[in-house]
Amino acid sequence: MIELNEEQRAMLAGEMGQAKQMGMRLVLDLAAAAGATELVPITHAHLSGVSPLTGGLGLRLFLARLGEEAGARVAVPTTLNSAGCDNDQFAAMRIVAPDFLEHNQEIVARYAALGVEPTQSCIPYEWEGVETNGVAAWAESNAICFGNSYTDLLTNRESGLSALAAALTGYTPKYGLLTAGALKPNLEVHVTATLEDPTDFSILGDWIGSQRQPTWKTPWGPMPIIRGLSADLSHEQKKALAAAAANYGC
Repeated sequence: MIELNEEQRAMLAGEMGQAKQMGMRLVLDLAAAAGATELVPITHAHLSGVSPLTGGLGLRLFLARLGEEAGARVAVPTTLNSAGCDNDQFAAMRIVAPDFLEHNQEIVARYAALGVEPTQSCIPYEWEGVETNGVAAWAESNAICFGNSYTDLLTNRESGLSALAAALTGYTPKYGLLTAGALKPNLEVHVTATLEDPTDFSILGDWIGSQRQPTWKTPWGPMPIIRGLSADLSHEQKKALAAAAANYGC
């Protein structure tokens, strides 16, 4: 049973509006499913679920419902993942889904109306003003790997919906990688090759992630400690390594 503070109780009771009430209900549902016993404040959220193909009609209806409330806003700085198409190059992409562009623009606009920064990028750690310390709620695999590995930030691998709930309320359940001792290596990798180009690091990340076996007991995914690399990797090298490894859940 989670003991809520005054602000959280007000959100749950609907005293701070329907959007925050819905968000708090979702946060508490996730906490119950994860076995979390407390909620922790977040400094930033990053949302996925921007394409009509991944979110579908359900996403559009949910965002429309949130938008029915005047003044409904996210509680913390929040960025948005890549959209499903390029507005300027839509014809060249040859997407055959009916009304895809219109629906995609609708989704982005509804997020923006909630106060979400429409960055449409999967690298929130490069955007000005994004805190890279404290606790976040990020729903983009490469960003989670990069943030937990190379910054002072901690985040679980959120879904688009759970990240949105956290953004609306400013809280996320304390479980998984947010708990003491969870973020520690469970795979050791020794590198003897010379790596220079970011592509080399992409190949390394892909190889590390592909070593994961179904029988391994890694409830929060593989967390490798890599020996043999330079201590001063460039930003692009780190980004390439994290993005490739994250494809396999690292």
